[in-house]
Amino acid sequence: MLPYYFRHYDEVVDHFFIHDNASDDESLAICAAHPRVTVLPLVLEGDSVCQSAFEQVNEFWHGSRGAADWTAVCNIDEFFWVPGLRGYLEKCRADGVSYIPSRGYQMVSEKFPGLDDDLARTIRTGVWDPHFGKPSFFNPDAITDSGFGMARHSAEPKGEVVIPDEQEMMLLHYKYIGWEYLEARHAELHARMRERDREKKWGYHYDPELTRRDYERFLAEAVEVVPAGAG
Repeated sequence: MLPYYFRHYDEVVDHFFIHDNASDDESLAICAAHPRVTVLPLVLEGDSVCQSAFEQVNEFWHGSRGAADWTAVCNIDEFFWVPGLRGYLEKCRADGVSYIPSRGYQMVSEKFPGLDDDLARTIRTGVWDPHFGKPSFFNPDAITDSGFGMARHSAEPKGEVVIPDEQEMMLLHYKYIGWEYLEARHAELHARMRERDREKKWGYHYDPELTRRDYERFLAEAVEVVPAGAG
């Protein structure tokens, strides 16, 4: 997913901080080839992968204070999108907006995209998912505490919180993009879950049976999310 991720965000992001959990594929090489990437460790300890990540995610962005107009915390398969993203962020900044929520969609396709594809223009259909309406960009000088809940599915930010009058930002979650990719990815994540994750049912949707059921449902229910020709 990294090439698609960088292709999507390169226009608006001055620097990427990628938190890596001992990748053994080509991820580190891809990051090393990017001139604006710093790789930092993501150490997952204890009896819960989800809890360990949660305890760190509220701290990752603090280094942006005094150095950035906006910061965004997202997974590699999460694409915040609105037509003309850079211009939209500039307008929000000028209007005094400090915190931008998003409306989340599970994007879906029958096959994995081509290597050179721009995902937001290539895979434009999805299903609205209320659990994925995550915070997108926020002003790191105005927000004192991001207040993320588990997996950032909720947030109670503190500080000078000013949101836009209209919710225009969308979160395009590119996970259900071809069965072979999805099956392998969820199997990997399912195997990583630890004792407390299973006890609390965190990551329950990685179960193989639920993965197949959800994928088929999303394919059947998908509607156009990104209009054709949208920039």
